[in-house]
Amino acid sequence: MKHFQQAAMILHTRPYTESSLLLDVFVRDHGRLMLLSKGARRQKASMRGVLMPFQPLLISWSSRNQLGILMNAEVSGFRPLPRGEALQSCYYMNELILKLLHRFDPHPTLYDNYHATVEKLVSTEDDQAELLRVFEKKLLQEIGFGLILDYDYETGEMIDESREYQYIANQGPALNVGASDSSVHVSGKTLRALAMESIIHPVVKRQARKLTRTLIQHQLGTKQLRTRRVMMAMRGYAEGAKVSSTDDQQRKRVNQS
Repeated sequence: MKHFQQAAMILHTRPYTESSLLLDVFVRDHGRLMLLSKGARRQKASMRGVLMPFQPLLISWSSRNQLGILMNAEVSGFRPLPRGEALQSCYYMNELILKLLHRFDPHPTLYDNYHATVEKLVSTEDDQAELLRVFEKKLLQEIGFGLILDYDYETGEMIDESREYQYIANQGPALNVGASDSSVHVSGKTLRALAMESIIHPVVKRQARKLTRTLIQHQLGTKQLRTRRVMMAMRGYAEGAKVSSTDDQQRKRVNQS
């Protein structure tokens, strides 16, 4: 079967033989696919500069089994490649899709959200943490584990922003439950902020990050996210460099006094 001019974005590429590439592709109306691009690594290959992550593409391919053959790909609306923290955030989203979505399972709504989030990370000054939390929330919803953010799952009462809750994976928030490995302490204010997709206060940001990532890890099981470790290492390095710079400034003041 052949498919023509389908909206898609590349999640990951790796060499295959001396001249070809294996592509993990997220196709809007077909889901996550693996395609073989024959000869794509050759110096004069027509698609050599096209097959890059984070670029919206229109692709055509043929398929007979689990591995399709890419026939053509063209850029659909060029945009600058992400850099710095935005690049790490985009790779993080790609890894989530690769590890949480089954192949051949269409998720057009999630694709549109992914496309829009990459666009915002690349071209706007929007809060990256807020963008990632919203994407994580919508991803969990798409795979059937949507967050309960508006009521206590035990009592059915509406979330009170002034109260503290324990969020249990695959169940929801409740007031009167003990902590466990799959639970997260979170305030009603954070739950409401995440529901409204307006995650501004620093405490809310920290709690929302811990909540969504704990729930994602619960779905991943023993799988570990490489990009998350890289992001944490980079954040630790940046904080260490900031502390070191502050210490140097303090030593200079002491020496000058």
